[in-house]
Amino acid sequence: MPAITVREFELNFKNLYKPLCLFALRYTEQVDEAEDIVQQAFADVWEKSQSGGVINNLKAYLYQAVRNRSLSFATQPIHAEATDNLPEVEDTSEEERVKQAERDARLWDAIDQLPPERKKIFLLSKRDGLKYQEIAEELHLSVKTVENQMSKALKTLRETAVRIYLFFFG
Repeated sequence: MPAITVREFELNFKNLYKPLCLFALRYTEQVDEAEDIVQQAFADVWEKSQSGGVINNLKAYLYQAVRNRSLSFATQPIHAEATDNLPEVEDTSEEERVKQAERDARLWDAIDQLPPERKKIFLLSKRDGLKYQEIAEELHLSVKTVENQMSKALKTLRETAVRIYLFFFG
């Protein structure tokens, strides 16, 4: 495979950046660090490609690079914790973690596609844990409006979740 073209690089970056960030986040638990790791992995791919290096399976290469960098970050002494303080981690395969990151990215894309006010209401509820009354007060809306917007958001996201499930398991 010759050096990757700018177009190929941009396309892969666009398609893989979010899933790779979510994948890294599972290890680092820090958004900024996860993004730095993914950006560095892409920079390394570009440098390797431009210096004549061959990458046969770019997606697999990037996931492995992000995994390795994430594990290195997570095992640095400054981030070490007593083992009894560590959260329980599912024993999942690397392939399953990759699929989960891709599913998460697709769901976040669906959330990003919600109309702006509906997205704001949804995130205030689900991400920030606010009650409908609190959201209504913060956004100067009626509780009924918040309920209606949440209902519409959840309906859209349920439909998206079914499509995602069918894509991966159907």
